[in-house]
Amino acid sequence: MRVKFQKVKTEHNILSEFIKFLFEIEKDPNIVRIIPGRISRQQKWSSQLIFRITTPTSSGFKCIMSKGSTAQELFVICSLENVEEVKKNILLNVEKYLIKH
Repeated sequence: MRVKFQKVKTEHNILSEFIKFLFEIEKDPNIVRIIPGRISRQQKWSSQLIFRITTPTSSGFKCIMSKGSTAQELFVICSLENVEEVKKNILLNVEKYLIKH
């Protein structure tokens, strides 16, 4: 299934559980581009969707999306003066789209 994103580069597959979430965060006008990495296997396993903001980069920051034993890096490109605002917006969307209440 091919999905039409505006700012998400779709060179690699995207973990399907995160597609609605990515559609929502790409609406942030401060985000220039979202680049998902390859899907990989990890040793730890969780049935929950997990999203973590991990590392600053020279053009924004890196995140990790995971479910079960699969994980995917996500690079968010934005201007450095907007990094904190973009992170805050993303975390609000994590609560809205990924955490089951």
